[in-house]
Amino acid sequence: MEKIYRDADVSMKPLDGKLVAVIGYGIQGKAQAANVRDSGVKVIIGTRPPEESTSRAQAKADGFEAYSIAEATKRADVLLIELADPAQPPIYKTDIAPNLSAGKTLCFCHGFNVLYGVIQPPKDVNTVLFVPNAPGHLVRQKYLAGEGVYGCVAVDHDATGNALAIALAVAKAVGSTRAGVVEMSFQHETEGDNFEEQILYGGAIQLMRTCFRVMVENGYPPSFAYAKAIRSLRSVIDVMDEVGIEEYISHRCSRTAEFAVRTRGPRVVNEDAIRDIFRETERGEFARDWMQEWALGMPTLHRLRRTAADSEMEKTGQTWRQDFGR
Repeated sequence: MEKIYRDADVSMKPLDGKLVAVIGYGIQGKAQAANVRDSGVKVIIGTRPPEESTSRAQAKADGFEAYSIAEATKRADVLLIELADPAQPPIYKTDIAPNLSAGKTLCFCHGFNVLYGVIQPPKDVNTVLFVPNAPGHLVRQKYLAGEGVYGCVAVDHDATGNALAIALAVAKAVGSTRAGVVEMSFQHETEGDNFEEQILYGGAIQLMRTCFRVMVENGYPPSFAYAKAIRSLRSVIDVMDEVGIEEYISHRCSRTAEFAVRTRGPRVVNEDAIRDIFRETERGEFARDWMQEWALGMPTLHRLRRTAADSEMEKTGQTWRQDFGR
């Protein structure tokens, strides 16, 4: 049975006297840096050169000491790697790896590069991960409210004998043990995340677009179709999360909606396709395709972005938000 770590189960002592460097000051890095600092831990920021990014100036404006990634790596005991997955390998090779020393801890925000061997840390450093299950703004918002977001930790290599304790201390400093943190493997975190993004994010967005398109093709006003395709779903997600799916279906929605969900919903979902995507993910095919896409300059993504931006649904959405509010 899985172990859930909460505040009372986790000590901050593994971070006593330690200097934490947050490498990358984007949406997630900014939130975690602020939370860890507010938890009483000394934090510095490592960023790309100022001519390549405005992150260093922003970090300094937020009251942090900010350095190059190489210098931050030299100084810190624990490094929180908050860079985008495809950006990590070259930066790791040139700025992080040459400046690591025995006993340091590399804490990744996603296991992608370690799992697939693109980054192979030395055996004399801890290799762990900590992932809060929410975007950065919510991680910060929940922390300030005295709450936290569910998260997970994993240990790929324990060089010091307390790698898990360090990962959990980071999770507590960010605020996730307030809600609960589970331990899992790098593989399950990475491939579970990749699978979720393909099926839930990709599938839900495709359902919204298809719902909108079919209604408009059949003469419905675009504003009505947009509200049905997006706003209707938004209105029920929070309720289902709060009370559970079955409670919502049985007692919180209309009987017409319940009949629709139970009898027509299964026809919409292609389980065979979902299982195929799961197997592709486990075989590393999704990771291979994504790394190739990044290496080529993301031509497929750029083309798909242009197509989506010019779609009737996006144009309708812009008008809808102006006419009916957020």
